[in-house]
Amino acid sequence: MRRRGVTLLAAGLLAAPLWAAPLWAAPILALADPPAPPQPAAAPPQPAAAPPQPAAIAAANPDAPAADAVYYPAAARAAGVEGQAVIHCDRNERLALRNCKLVSETPAGQGFGAAALAMAAKSPENPKLNLADPSVRPPLDVVARFRLHPPAIVPDLTQMGHTLLAPSLVTVPTPAQIQAAYPARALADGVDGAAVLDCLVTAKGALDDCRLYGEEPTGYGFGAAALDLAGDFVLRPRLLDGDPFGGAEVRVPVQFRAHDPAAPLELKTTP
Repeated sequence: MRRRGVTLLAAGLLAAPLWAAPLWAAPILALADPPAPPQPAAAPPQPAAAPPQPAAIAAANPDAPAADAVYYPAAARAAGVEGQAVIHCDRNERLALRNCKLVSETPAGQGFGAAALAMAAKSPENPKLNLADPSVRPPLDVVARFRLHPPAIVPDLTQMGHTLLAPSLVTVPTPAQIQAAYPARALADGVDGAAVLDCLVTAKGALDDCRLYGEEPTGYGFGAAALDLAGDFVLRPRLLDGDPFGGAEVRVPVQFRAHDPAAPLELKTTP
């Protein structure tokens, strides 16, 4: 079952800074509790006014364990002790962690703080980046978690940092296109509706592999109509270190209004 992450809403894109990992462990923003199917809304989705600026990311995916646990304090590991350490770090223009300081460790005296600092000291630079503006790479607190089953330290602070820009809307179906795809019976009955699609975004910004997440009301064909409209969406793809990168997962609502003044179409009937 695919996990679904970034959510495209009617007004545009909700984007949050992510912690990025190497390509083999690219992160997904998980929705712990999927929202309920949409209620009919007043207007079709509109394109985002402008894409968000890239957020500088300085640590590995917090869900991806380190390749090994060589930094796990030996005495704590032998005693079966788990814990965590919080460190505060700057980041240079290539997103390497620098000037890290220990904020706290739990439990104290087990060496978790020193281990986290030792890992951060091995943080490599990303040769593709040169983020001269400090505002896009502010200092951050990193929580390093030490777990024994299996032995792992997450996130792996010895991994390279990346920038990740989530997809953003460029073009959405026009009111006329939405009206033309309107289910005939719903349009004839004057019924408003909505549907939500789960899709992947290709490196070229097209929606792909779309599946129906939900529709409201059911039984009128709003889900099938939304799937027909998927090809009319154009997005800026996800950017990893400035390069288009396909496979981002998005949730896209499509809203239908039977009497949309922006789309003065009428249902064509056969005499």
